[in-house]
Amino acid sequence: MLLPPTMNFLFLLGVVAWCVSSVVSAEVDLDFVGEPSINDRVVQHHLRFRSEMIAQEMGQRQDHAFRQSLSPVARRAEAIVRAIRQEEIDHFWREAGVVGDEERERFAGEMFPKARPHIGNTTLWSIVKRMPKGALLHAHLQAMLPADVLLDAVLHTEGMVISASQDVSTPLKRQNATIMFAHVNHTLNEVHRSIHDTDYVPNSQVPINQAADTFPGGRPAFLEFVKTKITILPQDSVRHDLGVDEIWRKFQQCFGPLTEMVTYEPIVRTFYRKLFERLVDDGINWVEIRTAPGEIVHNGNEAADPNPDAWWHVLHEEIESFQKTPKGKGFWGARVIWTDLRGSNRTLIAENMKLALGQKQKFPYLVSGYDLVGQEDLGHSLLELAPELVWFRRQTEILNVTIPFFFHAGETLGDGNSTDLNLFDALLFQTRRIGHGFSLYKHPKLTNEVIQKTVLVEVCPISNEVLRLATDILHHPLPAMVAHGVPTAISNDDPSILGQDIAGLSYDFYQTIQGFDNTGLAGLGALAQNSIRWANFQDQPHSEWIRDIHLGERGQGIKARHLQSWNAQWEIFCQWIVDMHGAKYPTAEVDSHI
Repeated sequence: MLLPPTMNFLFLLGVVAWCVSSVVSAEVDLDFVGEPSINDRVVQHHLRFRSEMIAQEMGQRQDHAFRQSLSPVARRAEAIVRAIRQEEIDHFWREAGVVGDEERERFAGEMFPKARPHIGNTTLWSIVKRMPKGALLHAHLQAMLPADVLLDAVLHTEGMVISASQDVSTPLKRQNATIMFAHVNHTLNEVHRSIHDTDYVPNSQVPINQAADTFPGGRPAFLEFVKTKITILPQDSVRHDLGVDEIWRKFQQCFGPLTEMVTYEPIVRTFYRKLFERLVDDGINWVEIRTAPGEIVHNGNEAADPNPDAWWHVLHEEIESFQKTPKGKGFWGARVIWTDLRGSNRTLIAENMKLALGQKQKFPYLVSGYDLVGQEDLGHSLLELAPELVWFRRQTEILNVTIPFFFHAGETLGDGNSTDLNLFDALLFQTRRIGHGFSLYKHPKLTNEVIQKTVLVEVCPISNEVLRLATDILHHPLPAMVAHGVPTAISNDDPSILGQDIAGLSYDFYQTIQGFDNTGLAGLGALAQNSIRWANFQDQPHSEWIRDIHLGERGQGIKARHLQSWNAQWEIFCQWIVDMHGAKYPTAEVDSHI
């Protein structure tokens, strides 16, 4: 039962008045024996009104329509998964620590770095891993592939070298050193065996396999050392007392060596192949990559190709090549959201905007949109960059190209500061999606605007936790967004840096369903379907973009076809849950609020 706000108030007022009058008019009875009856007339009215109020609130949720459309099989799967989740909360996650072994404490919803070693031992994880997840809309290229996979590619590529800002002969020096990677096709001066030698010449290049094999502790120790430079360690992730700026310094330092690894063409091609394979393995059919397209050093060369087109040709070729493989047949493809660092000077940002416009004209099928990235609290606000953004949008109109905005906004703990207010500017600039939108829940009017303008929030739960916006999944505002009707989809942001050992969305999906009672399998399904509804598969005027979102699978275009495909995958997945787990949970009841 859905009522307008005025009727809501009158409805509740009537309930209170009725209950009070009933109690006042009832005869005083102090002689009853036993407990007051659940069948008491006033108690029954309370329960009925309670159910109606809950149903009314559930009807306002963003996932309500999806829940209402569930097939009988999907409803049964939802009930089974809800039972599995509760069983694991009660019997797997609820483990108390003991004196002298406080770290033994385990609970549902604890910090991700502490929970991650245990997640793989749950049945819920095996279900989430198998789920069709639709589209990955918010991820930064260099941090998308697990560190172990990328390092293996580097170690198996001829001519790769490593250098360090100082020798790494002691733990303190290893901690303070910065490292770089490159490709060479000439013989190196082998005066120094490795970067750990005490007489190592700073910034001199050493063959990476030589450095790995001669490192104290051998190759495993070397790999662990390198991973400290390209990932945020678990012990650093949980230090929320140190604040946002501190973790962002560690976070941004990871991108330097990662970017250098992914410039040599053989590694770039291996990177894409392994990335696309792992995305498909995780149930992802489409990806929109955020990156600033960089240099490509061709096979056997040392210097980068000065032609910026080379980067796009490699991406295009690898997408097409993967789609021709057996595993790639169900992969819909990839596009790039061009990004500039919001901390750059405005002249450089404007120059990069010109490059983006030129590349869009040459590769319209690959260039999807535009965004500004980097620590939002310390970079230029959208207000400060309004002249550049207005100019950029005007140029797209003159050139007759479509480059919509997909802005990071509200990735902050602030309330009314310039970062928080980026949300307002993002909407005024007609952003089609909002990256993170963490502070959106603080703005009731803006929340309504997001809903009315059909803007989706790309929510990145683990990223928001590790980068110290939420201490754990239980403190994330995602449930508030969904409950208020805000369109949302789950993304992973920078999984390899943030402590994930997979390329896909499974950890973020798991944390979401495991952390929030009201989500359930149906809630995850709605989030996955949203990712396709708001995916930017092709260039469209804004009016057509909104039309296709509302039409969904009832439309006629590519978005409708992909939604139909995902719906079929969803039904197969739900049937698998029923077949695999239904016998163990025969009495699992379908939630009456679905």
